[in-house]
Amino acid sequence: MQERVGEATNRMEELCQRLGKIESMLEALQAPKREKHFYTTKEAAERLNLSNWYVRKLCADGVILAEKHPQSGRFLISDDEINRIETRRDALDD
Repeated sequence: MQERVGEATNRMEELCQRLGKIESMLEALQAPKREKHFYTTKEAAERLNLSNWYVRKLCADGVILAEKHPQSGRFLISDDEINRIETRRDALDD
């Protein structure tokens, strides 16, 4: 009886090691997450917890530094600018 328990324990340890290897391989195969460099006013509003209208107004007034998309004319806000606002909420008062 103890021999069977020992065999089962060894088998479980072997399976756990194999599972660990499989999980490591799956993690390596996953595509790296793409960082976003520019955000729309809607995405920026969600991230900053502001209304889309208010973010567009701040862009138009130059409070939020944004570029206009050459074809659509919509504001694009850089990740650096959003980080600046997130780290200094008073940045919107400047």
